[in-house]
Amino acid sequence: MTARKWSGAVFVSSCIIFSSAASAQDGPPKWTVGGLGLLYDSPFGAEGTSINAFPYVSYRGERFYLQGLEAGYRLLPVPENPDDLHLSLDVIVAARNLAGSSRDKITADAGMRLGLHGSFGSLTLTGLQDITDTYNGQEVSVGYSYSFTNDKLTVTPGIEATWQSRKLANHMWGVTEKQRDKMREKGDPVLPFYQLADDVINYSASVTAVYRFDNRWSAIAFGSSTYLDDKVRDNPGITRKYDLTVGLGIGYSF
Repeated sequence: MTARKWSGAVFVSSCIIFSSAASAQDGPPKWTVGGLGLLYDSPFGAEGTSINAFPYVSYRGERFYLQGLEAGYRLLPVPENPDDLHLSLDVIVAARNLAGSSRDKITADAGMRLGLHGSFGSLTLTGLQDITDTYNGQEVSVGYSYSFTNDKLTVTPGIEATWQSRKLANHMWGVTEKQRDKMREKGDPVLPFYQLADDVINYSASVTAVYRFDNRWSAIAFGSSTYLDDKVRDNPGITRKYDLTVGLGIGYSF
């Protein structure tokens, strides 16, 4: 099977990678452009591993920001010293791709992200709702991250738990009869029909390393894995307990 060039993991990972690069900057510059290469190991057994490369653009303004396929508006100001204890509250809109590389579908979510930040790290709570009337599902995630900085290198590990409603879980991890009938190789279905009967909770861990050569150029390395709920893994088309993304990139800020 030939993987789509733009997979959901690619979009999500690019947002995380370059948002980490942007957060390592103090004040201007506002724009970051660059290139990114990603290896994605799909949990769907028929898909395997794909490697892709693509460009990236982000913008960080005083209140408005654009990172990958997520745009947001900060309702609360950011303090001059990011280690000062403070709250953040963002209104966000984000594109969502289906998991894997076989089911070509893009939707959009809108919601809010509440964060508590300080010397202890960052704790975030994000709620999203489908705004395309495609699946009308919801997602709530809780995440924690902490950055270690040594001269030019910043390493940020993070963990996250994500609840997805049954409608969203079916959109992400189920296979409809239409999708099954559409995806065939040599006349045989690639993915079997499967529908989830309940909500799911997936758990993720990630680590991002940003090396700043100077005020303009940065190199980024990234790894992320999501451990899938057992109700997701009951899908006979899913043969792995997790999905995995590894990325390398370079960015120029101005």
